[in-house]
Amino acid sequence: MCGLCDGNAGGRGPDSRRQGAIKGTLSPRSFKDTRARLQGRTIHTPHHARHRHRPYIHGLVLLFIVAAVLYATVSNSPFSSDRKAFAAPVNGLSMPATSASAPAQIQSQAVLRPSTINQTIRQEQPALAAPAAPDLQAFAAPAEPTATATAEPIANQEDAVVRAAAEAPPPILPAYQVYQAQEGDSVYAVAEKFGILPEYIIANNAELAATEFMSLGQSIIIPAGNGILHEVRYGETLSDISARYDVNVDDITGFAGNGIADPNSVLETQTVFVPNATILPAVPFEDPVADGSADTGDGTTEDGPGDGSDSGDGAVVDTGPASSAGLVWPVVGPISSPYGPSHPLGIDVDGYNLGGAAIVAATSGTVVFAGGNACCSYGLYVVIQSPEGIETLYAHLSSIDVVQGQTVSQGEAIGVIGDTGYSTGVHLHFEVIDNGVRQNPLAYLP
Repeated sequence: MCGLCDGNAGGRGPDSRRQGAIKGTLSPRSFKDTRARLQGRTIHTPHHARHRHRPYIHGLVLLFIVAAVLYATVSNSPFSSDRKAFAAPVNGLSMPATSASAPAQIQSQAVLRPSTINQTIRQEQPALAAPAAPDLQAFAAPAEPTATATAEPIANQEDAVVRAAAEAPPPILPAYQVYQAQEGDSVYAVAEKFGILPEYIIANNAELAATEFMSLGQSIIIPAGNGILHEVRYGETLSDISARYDVNVDDITGFAGNGIADPNSVLETQTVFVPNATILPAVPFEDPVADGSADTGDGTTEDGPGDGSDSGDGAVVDTGPASSAGLVWPVVGPISSPYGPSHPLGIDVDGYNLGGAAIVAATSGTVVFAGGNACCSYGLYVVIQSPEGIETLYAHLSSIDVVQGQTVSQGEAIGVIGDTGYSTGVHLHFEVIDNGVRQNPLAYLP
């Protein structure tokens, strides 16, 4: 009692305690501790210790929720439930090829859920058939057959390719190809590489007649096989060509690369491949003798050289008197390669100081060939046949001023000196073929 009186007297009555309690609510711990001390009790468990297990429970709940979300996301499957869905499955969503091509109106109807269909009833009463879903294939554009549905087995495809290759006509080989000589090449090495006899490599490349070696990068002609490439001359027929090389006409027309559908319509200047042609024998070398006149080694003779001036188209150049054989010099200059074993086809007249000089006809006659291939061998060349049957050949020209079938006079300009074909410099390669036999030109020149 005295304590209460003292408390009231000291301003610690009920109102004072109420004020203290209100003040204590701002600090729950201090309020409860004060209350306990007033009641004479001892505090054994702190407030925060009694409730420290709650954060762990919250963390476990959050961890479970996160795990559930991750599982649903990764597995892409909803959680199972014992409850039955009261909605019909959506039809048409598992048909990508159809839904993509179906009209928009049909698609919207296909995904409607019929209100009268109950999936639970359908499972419990299998006798009740569910209404058929709309046939989207009837409205969609017909899908193209897939490759797996129509493709043949790989083995059958390979067999078809083999059969097609066997039934297809063989490829048409060209009459020839141009080959660039490589380091260490020789006539025999190239012949072995292409499966052709060496003599046919030489016969189709005049510059190889004297040696079996080639210079690096030299362009040579490789025939399609064992045979000779012949350039059809003016007035020449297949019968003439076959007789010249001792073969049958059918051998020439039978080669598809010649492209000869009608044996009677062979084009002039056309290059034909003559299979298994007989190679004309080489003419034995003889010392140049022509009516006592001999070459002096500089392009002149005892009878005089002429002036060798440029003529222009169709002009006649005075090259001096003709020899007893009726020939004049086609151009005047020093002879760089005389006729002989190392140069068995003709002579070379050097044109180092004769750039642009005219080449003239050594005889009057008919131009039986004017053309060639600037890549190799003779390059651009002209062949003239005289009424006496003497053919003169002019090779490595830079340009040609005549055409096949044209009649020319002796001394008339037929082209310009050059270095086309296989040539080590500007010069004229000159040959004389007397009634089919190649001769030493110096024996026919003055």
